[in-house]
Amino acid sequence: MAPANAFVRFMRRVYNPLGFSKGYNFILWFITIGYLLGFTLARLQYLSYNGVFCNPNAAGGIGAAPGECYYWLQVPFKIGMKLHLYTIIPAALLVCFQFVPVIRHKIILFHRMNGYAVVVLSLISNAGTIIITRHAFGGDFSTQTWTGAMVILTTIGYIMAWVNIKLLQIDQHRAWMMRTWAWFATIITIRIIMIISAQIISMNRNWYTTRPCAQIEFALGRNDTLAAYPGCANYFNGKSPDLPVVVTVDFSSDNAMELSAALAVPFGTAGWLALSLHTIAIEVYLRLTPKESNRLRQVSYERQLERGFSRPGYAGLVPERFGDAAPFQPAVKAPAEEGQKPTEQQVEK
Repeated sequence: MAPANAFVRFMRRVYNPLGFSKGYNFILWFITIGYLLGFTLARLQYLSYNGVFCNPNAAGGIGAAPGECYYWLQVPFKIGMKLHLYTIIPAALLVCFQFVPVIRHKIILFHRMNGYAVVVLSLISNAGTIIITRHAFGGDFSTQTWTGAMVILTTIGYIMAWVNIKLLQIDQHRAWMMRTWAWFATIITIRIIMIISAQIISMNRNWYTTRPCAQIEFALGRNDTLAAYPGCANYFNGKSPDLPVVVTVDFSSDNAMELSAALAVPFGTAGWLALSLHTIAIEVYLRLTPKESNRLRQVSYERQLERGFSRPGYAGLVPERFGDAAPFQPAVKAPAEEGQKPTEQQVEK
């Protein structure tokens, strides 16, 4: 059908070369991948660990939250944070290519090799995350449980995706890879929720948390620490080396530790909320795109048939194997089912 207007013709010249046949698919891809890509590009400077990430004087104040690098400059937390940053940032950059249709369809070898690189890098990042979670944004119980859930979910997601692609169940491979990166992307949404929450709970200055005096001294220096937190005197006298004191939550405060506390207190809750939102969003998307799932199920069926699988279409972890879903019906009954060799055209599909 001919384009309705000049704008549609122009947009088709933009998204057709990328492998999109529908404009709405391109819009969804542009929003979601743009969301991830923009965040990742903004975090590339974190690869300069001492120059930007743990540099309190970095331009624009970008970097770790105030006081966080008290831990990120100590072993083993320094190793964990470097493992996390140096792997998840490249993984998030590379995964954007995985969701470009023309690459999946035309440059299959790159898609496979790039996919392996993404999986390995992000699993190493998960290992680093486990190391740092005790002190990330205060490391309270909700933060640690959210981090653990993220590591478990994304690891299981990768296992499911890998098992399905090895069994040529491409539709399920697609679904699990999309779920896994929807979960990884919660780290972006969590920041939006965290900043909004920090401003809300700071309004009346009636939220508090605790921080060790050593961390406060790292952020404020000895004189300012004693002025703002007289209770740290015993820490400086060497009587209580691990002494914690109460810190007020205030997002608009000039006190760096009060700002840091405002970001840390809602972090775990924001993580759970972001994870819930992303899980709902990806499941809704998968259910709103049944045509693509069915097309890939048909491709899976044909490839499994070609390989001589005993139950083509059911080799992977499909719902029919575990639930009461209706049996899969191939779009066209292949000759190989009747004891005939599949044609060259069918094999290429």
